[in-house]
Amino acid sequence: MELKQEKQAYEMPYQLTYYECDDTGHPTMSMMLSMMTMVSDAHCISLGMDTATIQQTGGAWVITEYDGEVAADQPTFGDQVILGTRALAYNRFFALREFWMTDASHEKRYLHLRATFVFMNLEKRRLMSIPKQLIEPFDSPEQKRLPHLANPATIISDDPASKEYQVRYFDIDVNHHVNNARYLDWLLDPLGGEFLRTHRPVSLVIRYQHEVREGATVTSQYQLVEDTGGLSSRHALLVSGQVCATAEIGWHGV
Repeated sequence: MELKQEKQAYEMPYQLTYYECDDTGHPTMSMMLSMMTMVSDAHCISLGMDTATIQQTGGAWVITEYDGEVAADQPTFGDQVILGTRALAYNRFFALREFWMTDASHEKRYLHLRATFVFMNLEKRRLMSIPKQLIEPFDSPEQKRLPHLANPATIISDDPASKEYQVRYFDIDVNHHVNNARYLDWLLDPLGGEFLRTHRPVSLVIRYQHEVREGATVTSQYQLVEDTGGLSSRHALLVSGQVCATAEIGWHGV
């Protein structure tokens, strides 16, 4: 198994566990995003930037958006996969990464995403300039303007289907807000088990707009849309009427 482990790109082997998969045996979208965070953290650690080093700056990396493709044919629990990431570019406030998941021989690509990161001051809860000591080790190019990721289409129904969720203590991560992967559970759950067992995601666009904190009540809205491009779902997460995240997911029937 050949792995990229360089300044810009990093790969690691990983074996899927049963608790990362739904009852179809395939990894859930939220767990796949957690895996992307895992390989990103491993990349940082390989370059000498562990959690303690990052915390010394008073901030933390936060993902603001993803876009990309998912293969309809996904691995199952127990399979060996490769998780990979590459630091594509950065400027003063934003950093762009790509992520992938393949089979052990790099022949099948199960997932390919791009993500925009910002650096957040944990005390003031606002953006700060990316510390040079945390970005220069990746040796990625500095660009004044980074490529824009796709925007999720908005819900156009006046009365979209919706479901409410209470934010629990265990939904909160070390940055004291809801982990970005947890949003996917709230976005997808209202679609229902019958739909999720008979459809698999093939594309994902998600944008995080506002933090969701412990104790909040989240309203998850969605609308299914079928056109010449196929079947897709449009989503919004709201807290007290404020939109905190939006997403658009393409689906393949199985």
